[in-house]
Amino acid sequence: MEFGTVARRTALSCCVALVAAGSLASPAAADPRSADLVLPPGLSEAVKRDLGIDPAEYLTRAERTHRLAEFGKAARIAHPVAFAGVRMEGDRPIVSLTDGVSAERARTAAEEAGFTVETVADSEATLRGRRTVFERWLAGQTRSVAESIVGYGIDVAHNSVAVRLAKDVQLPAEAGPVRSVAAVLPEARPDDTPISAQTIAAEEAAGDVIGGQAYAVELGGKTAYCSFGFNGTDGAGNAVNITAGHCDPGNLVEPAKKTAEPQRVFATQPRDRAEVAAGELPRRGTELGYFDVSRFNPHDYAIVRINKADAPRFRNNLVSARQLPRPSSSVDTGSSIGQLPAGSSGAGAEREEVVRIDGTTEPVAGSAVCKSGFRSGYSCGFVIAAGQIGMMRGLPGNDDPVQVQDMFYTSVCAQRGDSGGPIMAGTKAVGINSAIVPNVTPLDGACGHLPVLVGQPISTVLRDNPGMTIRTS
Repeated sequence: MEFGTVARRTALSCCVALVAAGSLASPAAADPRSADLVLPPGLSEAVKRDLGIDPAEYLTRAERTHRLAEFGKAARIAHPVAFAGVRMEGDRPIVSLTDGVSAERARTAAEEAGFTVETVADSEATLRGRRTVFERWLAGQTRSVAESIVGYGIDVAHNSVAVRLAKDVQLPAEAGPVRSVAAVLPEARPDDTPISAQTIAAEEAAGDVIGGQAYAVELGGKTAYCSFGFNGTDGAGNAVNITAGHCDPGNLVEPAKKTAEPQRVFATQPRDRAEVAAGELPRRGTELGYFDVSRFNPHDYAIVRINKADAPRFRNNLVSARQLPRPSSSVDTGSSIGQLPAGSSGAGAEREEVVRIDGTTEPVAGSAVCKSGFRSGYSCGFVIAAGQIGMMRGLPGNDDPVQVQDMFYTSVCAQRGDSGGPIMAGTKAVGINSAIVPNVTPLDGACGHLPVLVGQPISTVLRDNPGMTIRTS
């Protein structure tokens, strides 16, 4: 695959149809500062290693993808009969259109914005209808058939509905052409593998808390770990952190065992690190806050309300970009015992090793994204599909999968413990680490031969919680 480096940044023509919600607005041209941004060393290394492109190209693509996503949101409203989705193919932003009503106006707008237009048979609205037909068929199937379905959704690249299957199933003809994809059921669980004091030695008890840094919860009498996501502010002005819903222990018990008291979030070590000897397993640290909002079906996100005493530590827009050595090929835990975890920032962190988040964007099929998490560090990959409905293994000891909606699949390497950490495109927040496919062999390494990380879009969290914002300073 060849990768270009020059994006057309022509402004979108104003000659488009007005709709009730407004006009198909001109997507903003690239911020001239983007060319001057210098990625942190750890992020640069991950981009080169995992994406096979240089940091400048990564930033260019991230900006281009953001403009494409904004165009897609407007075109979906302005041209519902013609619009069939957006995607990236390498460095090329592509808009899919049918020959429906207003197709020519949509084509002109897309081309003047610098996007490639492809003509397809079915609009996004038509494909959503076919997805509904498939869902009605699925609702009437046996448990055995239903358990074979790992996920499904619109496949923009193939202009069809795609179904992810754990084993072969005869799919319904009435849903029209349906693309089947072999898949494995992902799992969404915190990491209950003990970590040593040396692993978290760089974490400052009173320093900044940033995305990708570890936190602890109590799960079944044991200490389990997840990663902080994006820092934010709720509608009342409280400091919060947006992380994964399955990290809330209250979501990992049978409904009858849930309590009204919210589950607490803790630091991973005591304030006085001198109390923990080298190599000794650390006790859980001080309480930082609690799960104020928590979802694990139909979404996977949680909002941690930070205690007032610790709120100043979360009032930043930082995400860790410290890159760990490649994970061990061990199939047991994939843990990075003895290494400094990505996200162990604190007040003494090297500021050039963090990314400063300046906004949000949507996941786009084919686009490049990177994630941070305390277990496997910083890694990058591509969005396989967006807007998907998926099943994932969640409740310990329970084989019934949890259904989540509006998720996106990526080829990013992640492990248990990375759950809740941030997924980004350039300096924009895309989503939260949700589930992984844990099938690993000694030959594959700690992330498997074909790594899969499922993400929860940040836009879903903000939409569900009016007044919630992520920090951009």
